[in-house]
Amino acid sequence: MELYDFATAMGMTVEVMGKGKNNKIDYECNPDTVLEEATRRKMSPKMLCAFKDGTKTMVEMTAMCNYTGLVPDVIGGHGPKTAPGTEGVKELNELFKLKEDGGILNKHGVVEYVNGIAPGVFVTVSTPNEEIAYQMQYHSMGPGPLWTLYRPYHLCNLETPLSVAKAVIDGEVTCVAKDGLVAECITRAKIDLKAGQTIDGIGGYTTHGSICSAEEANEKGYVPFGLVTNKAVMKKDVKKGTLITYDMIDLDKTTLIYQLRKEQDAMYGRYVL
Repeated sequence: MELYDFATAMGMTVEVMGKGKNNKIDYECNPDTVLEEATRRKMSPKMLCAFKDGTKTMVEMTAMCNYTGLVPDVIGGHGPKTAPGTEGVKELNELFKLKEDGGILNKHGVVEYVNGIAPGVFVTVSTPNEEIAYQMQYHSMGPGPLWTLYRPYHLCNLETPLSVAKAVIDGEVTCVAKDGLVAECITRAKIDLKAGQTIDGIGGYTTHGSICSAEEANEKGYVPFGLVTNKAVMKKDVKKGTLITYDMIDLDKTTLIYQLRKEQDAMYGRYVL
């Protein structure tokens, strides 16, 4: 958000906002397959599994959407691969052009993740202002029409106290939703699932999260991943890779998050649980 605010304050348009990912997504991993690595790294196996199966990345991109009004270009994102570090950053200006201009995107104003530039975060920007465009070239940021601003680190839990301090001491928010719900982290089957089967949620054996525009999620009835708990039961057989819809699953309706989501949906006139 610091990069986003910095870019927009200079009069630039953020065309792509995202993060690096330091390993290829493994949709089939589970707490057992990552146990050895998790033990070595002093982590919860469920947490490491949520990193590796992409759920954490999808949650982060969904948050970026709802803080900025940006949307995913496609369900799950493109996840292009680049060279590591700053060398990979140089590739983004070309990768993030529209398809008709030789890039990978259907539209701009999107979030994305990149394999290769981890652990950094970035915004790829454009500008209609000729003077700003000239200055970006003058400052060796590339020929345009896209330029990437990159921070080569993302310190997660170490940065969290700064947001707390800003809120408490300065009354300043780090992130706040601007346009209501514009993206969802929805639920995808990690394995073949059977009717009557009890499934689990984040970092588990049966499902993982994927990003989707809120408009499409509402239209097709995709289940927000946060609502899937270890008391959710399948109503139908579904194949691995299927996006789970409300008619496929019985959710645990006793949870606080279910009740809050029900209120939220009613507030915004979206899919009412």
